[in-house]
Amino acid sequence: MTATELELRGGNLPAEVTRFIGRSKELSQIREALGRYRLVTLRGVGGVGKTRLALRTAAAVRRSFDDGAWLVELSALRNTELLARTVASALGMPDQAAGDPLDLLADYLASRHLLLILDTCEHLVDGCAMLSEVLLRAAPRLRILATSREALEVMGEQAFVIPPLEVPDQGARAAGSESVALFVDRAEGIVPGFALTAANEQAVVQLCRELDGIPLALELAAVRLRTMSIEQVVDHIDDRFRFLGTTRSSMNRHQTLRAAIDWSHELCTPVERLLWARLSVFPGDFDLAAAEHVGAGDELGADALLDTLGRLVEKSIVICEQDGRRYRMLDTIREYGADRLSVLGGQDELRRGHRDYYLGLAERAAAGSLGAGQVEWLSRLRQETHNLRVALDYSYACPGQEETGLRMTVLLRHHWLMVGLFTEGRRWHDKALALGADSLDAAWAVYGAAVLALQQGDQEPARPLLALADDLAGRLGDRDLAAHVSEARGIERFHEGDLTGARDYHESALAAYTELGYSEPFALISAVRLASVCCLTGELDRAITLSEGCLRRCAELGEQWGTGAALWIRGAARWLSGDASQAIDDALACLRIKESLGDLYWITTSIDLIAVCLVALGDYERAAKLSGAGDSLWRILGAPVQQGPYYAEIRRDAAETCRRELGDDRFTAAHRHGMGLTAADAIALANGEQAPPEAGETAGVLTKRELEVAALVAEGLGNREIAERLVLSKRTVDAHLDHIFAKLEFSSRAQVAVWFSRQPGS
Repeated sequence: MTATELELRGGNLPAEVTRFIGRSKELSQIREALGRYRLVTLRGVGGVGKTRLALRTAAAVRRSFDDGAWLVELSALRNTELLARTVASALGMPDQAAGDPLDLLADYLASRHLLLILDTCEHLVDGCAMLSEVLLRAAPRLRILATSREALEVMGEQAFVIPPLEVPDQGARAAGSESVALFVDRAEGIVPGFALTAANEQAVVQLCRELDGIPLALELAAVRLRTMSIEQVVDHIDDRFRFLGTTRSSMNRHQTLRAAIDWSHELCTPVERLLWARLSVFPGDFDLAAAEHVGAGDELGADALLDTLGRLVEKSIVICEQDGRRYRMLDTIREYGADRLSVLGGQDELRRGHRDYYLGLAERAAAGSLGAGQVEWLSRLRQETHNLRVALDYSYACPGQEETGLRMTVLLRHHWLMVGLFTEGRRWHDKALALGADSLDAAWAVYGAAVLALQQGDQEPARPLLALADDLAGRLGDRDLAAHVSEARGIERFHEGDLTGARDYHESALAAYTELGYSEPFALISAVRLASVCCLTGELDRAITLSEGCLRRCAELGEQWGTGAALWIRGAARWLSGDASQAIDDALACLRIKESLGDLYWITTSIDLIAVCLVALGDYERAAKLSGAGDSLWRILGAPVQQGPYYAEIRRDAAETCRRELGDDRFTAAHRHGMGLTAADAIALANGEQAPPEAGETAGVLTKRELEVAALVAEGLGNREIAERLVLSKRTVDAHLDHIFAKLEFSSRAQVAVWFSRQPGS
């Protein structure tokens, strides 16, 4: 996630990949219900289309919510303890504050006006019910749209049972039938040239009736047209129901869907069925390498797996996404595969194989954390969050596997620290500490728990952990661990304002790292931490020397995360030396790196540094706006200012200087404007770009790219055509258009076209 994806007003709704058919009555009812009730739950059997309906509804109403509509996909989540954090992550909320995740989430949403879509709640229904109740009480302008096979049973909930698509009467014409329209649409995509004709109309009608209008069943049936005529498909569906030993009228919709999936399963080859079952161990999406590691074996060799996976994609059992880089199964299909796996046996072996693959991934990521592939590894691990959680859960819950969970926790520490997943990291470290193990990994876990607590400003639990880690390092004779503990003690002292103590510990750590080498990124920036102390003790030349030494080491390694930190501290030292212009250059260079990493902590400190530099240069208006933006971003982080009390004092002094120079009214207006900016808008302002207007202002504030999109809208091009013209993805164009609508306060393409035609030079 980049910073520009944080705090987007429009939300995070995905683009539709297939045409939405029908449901006009349900859409109207749900929209009306959302206007009257704060929690609306869409109920229904698997495969009935609850998610598509929720997303289409959200897309229709999101502009009536100031902060947009946000999708939280819960199907891959297996642990209720992580529910609040999963919601927070979907909202772009950082994971850096200490405290109960649900309380932090409630505080974050308290002043926001948004629609939250909780998708697939049935396996976490109690947790979703509690979360919904807490959030609705805390956030008066929040609305929740949930999808579940059962109601959440929260007071004030309005539950809708979503029926299958309408089917035509026996012998009736197909015209106007939603189920027929869906089947024909999907069939056209599978068999070029397929069309509804007088010759096949009654066969299509009968098929839709046999499958009770259930969208997933119809889509699976459409796949059969690759190898069968529509008449043959109908005959085979009819055979399926006779095989079940029941009449069509006595079957419920769950049985109907089960029959459709059963048939798809029977039409698979033995190796396809085997792979289907094995892939059910993935909680969400996965890549080909993971599928090969987990799915291959016995009668399904690695060489045959790719072809087998391709055939499952062709049969719509597995969905291929991200241009072939990721795969996933729909919940209902995955559940069916899990049922088959329970019959075949070997679940524990497959779960262990899944865990071992992601253990190996964590090992490779740790080894690559200091190299040129650092950014790619961080992105890769973030994408695998659900798989990593399931792997860790398995290790800690399965007798005999706990030590592997401990090892995996230690390997992932650098990832959690670098991307700001402090609460996530502390949760797994707590499980590691509960083992009471006596090993080097256990000692590193004690250190990890301490440093993650310190990063959240949570000093009290960190102190005894640091004492224990120090003792373990001595007993084990591990000098690298001892250096890390010394570094952590320096951080602790710095946060407390003890510069002398901080300096001593950081000097010791830096000397040890220089001799031993730098094992991971957190150690690499030890010079940056010492430079921070030097900045405050007046040793500015040494601070610059330390930061430039760190920059050289980072350049040799191709490392980016530490480069950003070193640029920031050099900029701070230059500002304190009186060179505000060069300081801004360093801060902007840091900002560019940290934006690409989605590192909101360093983004926020960069904005703070640019603000104080602008004060020195006399640009008080922009400094006041950035001061407000910084206040807002620190509130989003939910964490204390982690640079210690001196840092907070510098921020306050800069703001007070702006107030004196601008006067109370101008300062208050500028500061309030800054507080209303998103992270992306604040970054644009820091870069000297025009910030969005305040409410009610005339908004000629589009970026260059947004102006290009607006021009093509005015030419009458659709989003896909615009994407092709500008060589962008359609989703990117969708996002640009959302920004244009939000900035100009428009709701239609026609308004954009008229507005653009009136611009000078258009």
